[in-house]
Amino acid sequence: MNKDNYKKGFTHQKIRNFSSGFTLIELLVVIAIISLLSSVVLSSLNSARIKAKDTTIKASLNQMATLMTLNFTDYGDYCALQAGWVSATTVCEGAFSGSYATNARGICKVIYNNTNADPNYRLYTGQTQIGCATTWSFMVQLNNGNWYCIGSSGAKGEYPLYYYNRPGCWDTP
Repeated sequence: MNKDNYKKGFTHQKIRNFSSGFTLIELLVVIAIISLLSSVVLSSLNSARIKAKDTTIKASLNQMATLMTLNFTDYGDYCALQAGWVSATTVCEGAFSGSYATNARGICKVIYNNTNADPNYRLYTGQTQIGCATTWSFMVQLNNGNWYCIGSSGAKGEYPLYYYNRPGCWDTP
């Protein structure tokens, strides 16, 4: 202040000290935005996780196909590796026998642990004739709801529905 203003009766004004922090409303808005963004990220991560599990199942079925080919090359049939439905009651430990049983059980566990489908219909290693099978097919319900099939003919695919004559793996492996 200059001397003239001081003489006229003006005094020094008190300057309030405001802290330079955030208000409660500003903090709540930031927290809400962060929550919204994190929910979007977690949602997309969940779909990526499901796709990764389905890819693991498909890769495991391809490994099982290789194992079936090795068994046929050694023994001329698939007797030791045919199992029928692998379900909650006949989990992988009791499903396979023979020299490739340990490998088949390990692959079966990977498939079983990566599907969230109905536990009674997770894996089928089928026979297309009575007795020892000379053809095979695998059917697994994926986490996306579709069925993935692979057969001894080399056919494989993902299908939205399952019937006994569909998706092409049961009767026509």
